[in-house]
Amino acid sequence: MTLNNNFFDFTPDPKVLIALTHTPMMPLDALCEIVDNAIDSFTAAKLMGIKIESPLISVELPKLSELNKDTGKIRVRDNGPGLSAEMAERAIKAGFSGNNPYDSLGLFGMGFNISTGKLGRSTRLLTARKDDSSAIDVVINLDHINLTKSYQLPFNRVDKPKELQSGTVIEIDQWWPEGNANSHFVKRLVQYGAATVRSELGRRYASILRKREIRLLINGEPCEPFEHCVWGPSRFVERRIHGRIPARFDFDQTIGTQRRCANCTALVSMENLECPSCGSSNIRSIEERIKGWVGIQRFDSNTEYGVDLIRNGRSIRIAEKSAFFEFTDEFKKTVKDYPIDGAGRIVGEIHLNHVPVDFLKQDFQRSSPEWQRAMSFLRGDSSLQPTKPNADKNDSFIYKLYQGYRRVRTPGRTDMYMGYFDKESNKPERLSRSDEQEFYDKFLQRLPGYYDDAEWWKKVEEADNPPLEELIECPGCSAQNPKDYDMCIVCGHVLIEKTCLNPDCRREIPKSAQSCPHCGISQSPKMEEPWTCQVCGGRNRANDLHCNSCGEVKGRENPVSLEYMLANSNKSDELSYPGCSIQLADGSYSSPINVDVYVTTHAIIPAGKKEGIPLIAFKDQEIIIFVDRMHKVFKSFRVRAEQLIAAEVALYIYDVNRRLSVKQYQGEHTLTNIEWKILNARWANKLEDNSDKIREEIISFFVLIKERLTILLEGISVDVYNELTEEQIKNLVNNMLNNGVDISLIGEMKNNGQFIIYLDESAITDIFKKYSEVFFDGGIWDVSYSRSAELSGDVLIQAQLRIRSLYMNCLNDITDFIRFRIPEPGIALKTRLSLEYLQQKVSK
Repeated sequence: MTLNNNFFDFTPDPKVLIALTHTPMMPLDALCEIVDNAIDSFTAAKLMGIKIESPLISVELPKLSELNKDTGKIRVRDNGPGLSAEMAERAIKAGFSGNNPYDSLGLFGMGFNISTGKLGRSTRLLTARKDDSSAIDVVINLDHINLTKSYQLPFNRVDKPKELQSGTVIEIDQWWPEGNANSHFVKRLVQYGAATVRSELGRRYASILRKREIRLLINGEPCEPFEHCVWGPSRFVERRIHGRIPARFDFDQTIGTQRRCANCTALVSMENLECPSCGSSNIRSIEERIKGWVGIQRFDSNTEYGVDLIRNGRSIRIAEKSAFFEFTDEFKKTVKDYPIDGAGRIVGEIHLNHVPVDFLKQDFQRSSPEWQRAMSFLRGDSSLQPTKPNADKNDSFIYKLYQGYRRVRTPGRTDMYMGYFDKESNKPERLSRSDEQEFYDKFLQRLPGYYDDAEWWKKVEEADNPPLEELIECPGCSAQNPKDYDMCIVCGHVLIEKTCLNPDCRREIPKSAQSCPHCGISQSPKMEEPWTCQVCGGRNRANDLHCNSCGEVKGRENPVSLEYMLANSNKSDELSYPGCSIQLADGSYSSPINVDVYVTTHAIIPAGKKEGIPLIAFKDQEIIIFVDRMHKVFKSFRVRAEQLIAAEVALYIYDVNRRLSVKQYQGEHTLTNIEWKILNARWANKLEDNSDKIREEIISFFVLIKERLTILLEGISVDVYNELTEEQIKNLVNNMLNNGVDISLIGEMKNNGQFIIYLDESAITDIFKKYSEVFFDGGIWDVSYSRSAELSGDVLIQAQLRIRSLYMNCLNDITDFIRFRIPEPGIALKTRLSLEYLQQKVSK
């Protein structure tokens, strides 16, 4: 290439270039285009054997006040190898792509022109190489180019700035005026704030920044690489059909090889020595290499899940969901496979360096064969749902994770989720969102046990273990005492001790003792003051060890104080109501108030009372309610906790808005009406047990039974099939057709039991009648049936008949409800109770 009269050829019509700056693009993507080219300069230096000490990219953003005054600059600087004059001309030439398309991030040229042009009307490129005596300085001013219609850009050779011995500086200014399509583009970038830009670029370039080979600064502060909060590869769940499924899969696999022209990227067949498109003999073998990992996040989220797809170190797609969790069948129908419950936790980072991207690097070219082959390897060619066509042949990583972690039904080891054991429901409950956030904040701080998953795993294990009663046994008389009592209430034995301060005594005495019961010496070096009982508020003399009013030990904490309740309860997101606000009788809305609800780990017994109360509420700037879900009102009277919570909140809203207690609004401004509005606004879906909801749960329950029966009946599946009635076989065929399954596979399914998945509910009930023993002893239900060592003969047979009859009745209830679509509320309630009974007994 020759340079003429110190001018660069800028061939395209400037109007075309200005029009291209209106191409839809996000401000962060525009900034990344410029950063990409800086990163590529270090890659080029490495390939050429040029050593760069402490590679650095510095991004300086203007202040919002500068933009408002039409001043300030965006400056992106690197200390890379710099550009020659020929390289600089190619770099700014719109439409030219001189970079190696296989190893580089940026393509300069078109992407560079569009990105810089969207940010501002003037772009300056200043570049210098280490051995050059001068630097090259060129300015692309779109207004000037459009006005003069000149296709040439003058460049200058200038003295090297002291701070630029080698490298490139890009400066952008002259912001687009109001009314232009790009007028607010740079402002949006600046309004993100430097912290957000650092965080976002730390996500997009995480795989590069983790190596610590290149530093990236935003306004002088470094971008830290993003890290996914995932379970370690040693963690796993057990599934009856799929066995042990680890929480993370790592892979580095080449799924094919291509021959491509290094000049024009055209595909070259094995027999050709030259490119059929451009004639170049520079042919490269490109590996279709897929490297990375997919795994399970330690918490689920409605938005924060999905897989980062990376090309040459930059995330092209962040938290990609549709490519992995949606499936389009041969009839062009798209099915959303995941998440089932609205919140997902499958995440990952996958490098697809060989898959082509669009020219602005917004997405991969999803119609390309490289993309199709990669997706086939990663998520398979079927729906992730196990009952869908060809799912039994899917052996991909995403499919395996889906089978193990598709929903969080049971916190603890079963579904690998943090939780606690709730005594009221006698089952694990998940930890509150606020507790999860606290754990995640400590992960971000890289605290031991939180950065790794040790402390998280403790909460997983706690969910499986019912809490022990907080009592200690007296070694003197074996009586049980509350854990914080320092002296046995039966025999007076010292349980929590301290040593008497008198050097001549030094006997062990109760920790709360104000004076030694042996020598009488005061145990406090300061003047004793009368004390107030925290339990009942009574005043006592300084030397009193027990309260004169209620008899409690001095220093004992009030069992219904806010502090005590917080320490002995677990927050419930399901029962809480953040920002509670309802429409009042006059049409206005009540002031929003946060309602935080906690479930206690023990009975709520106020001081001086023998019986517990259902709940206790603290009302100030927010409402904090503690609920004892083991209380009789919930266990025996079947009152819902939501009802009593709504009543407490209704009373608060009623009192705050007593202005409406006038004749005009008396009929509507009532506790009952307010309570109803709260229940309807917060818990309508949960409390409204309509027929459709019950029917949906029954269908889901039968899917679980059918999946397990395919394994349990595998050895006798042919016999089971042959015993089906004509009507049941007809329904089987219809269900297969409705699910797009080839009915010619019935013969194969008879042998492996897979036909059971497509049986209707009445057929499953008939199978229970004939093969009841398969359903018990951990098959479906964790109920002893044939393995009782204590029972035998007629006694065992009678017990089995009773168990079988009970479960048969419950199955008939839910099957009839599905079959006959009975709408009566009484029958719906009976069906709900039968379903809950069957669900509670399901083995893990």
